[in-house]
Amino acid sequence: MTNLAQNNGTNNTILLQDFKEKAISAHRWTSFSPERRGETMVNEYSAQLAKDLEELRAQNIDNETLLSYEQRYKSLFSAWLNAKSNCISAMITGPARFPIHKAEKANRSEQKHYEIFQQWREKAKKAIVKKTQPEKTYNSEIERYKQELDGMRKNHELMKAGNIAIKKAHKENTDISQYLMETFDIKPHMIDWTMKFGFGLQNNNANMKRIEARIKELEAKEQNRQNEPEKEFLFNGGKVVMNYEADRIQIMHDTKPSQDVITLMKRNGFKWSPFNKAWQRQLTANAIYVTKHLLKSL
Repeated sequence: MTNLAQNNGTNNTILLQDFKEKAISAHRWTSFSPERRGETMVNEYSAQLAKDLEELRAQNIDNETLLSYEQRYKSLFSAWLNAKSNCISAMITGPARFPIHKAEKANRSEQKHYEIFQQWREKAKKAIVKKTQPEKTYNSEIERYKQELDGMRKNHELMKAGNIAIKKAHKENTDISQYLMETFDIKPHMIDWTMKFGFGLQNNNANMKRIEARIKELEAKEQNRQNEPEKEFLFNGGKVVMNYEADRIQIMHDTKPSQDVITLMKRNGFKWSPFNKAWQRQLTANAIYVTKHLLKSL
């Protein structure tokens, strides 16, 4: 196993060097140059793994997690090579009595192992980074939206000033290309278009109203959370929890519901949470309305 501490900042290390022979064998029956193909594969995926580890280090991920990621990456890479070694080509084996169905089955298996490998990679990186992010709260989201709204307002005023400058330039027949490029980062080939149409403000107003409404909604939820973190309502066979702390409506059944009920839950936007052992969806006014009608069917 590669020592991660030794690899810090090193992109030239062939992290998958131990798999070179297996990679060559994986191309033995599909390529006239298995050695070259195998070496290329090891180099390419070593570079991919090195890049992944570097990206995770940039997020201050601890070495134990990096080592775990590297081990799992190598395990899935190895499984893919195993599946690939079963693939054959008529160009290599010869067309006589070529097992077409067996070859197709091997190709499907190889493709499936590759997809599992790369899908895991993307999901694992996102999950690792997500764990390092500070926990979201109503207050943190309110602050984030307020900062976003402040930036939108400043940009809106800047665009209004730009429209005034464009109108004045047309009236006085002056060139404001430099102003547009420096202030708004307008590219030279877009100057004429900007001078003709200016900056649209309608979308700005709509987006600012949307953010303002979201802030009010979150402030109301924070107030509810402070007053009463949870509210429970019983129904025949379970209970509904208005979990303001988690920002979720949660439906908990006393016993596992029938498949019809599960289908009904899914159709109404609820997802099963193994951690909370509840069917839940985000706590919104629409979710409350849907839940009231859903309970009539349970």
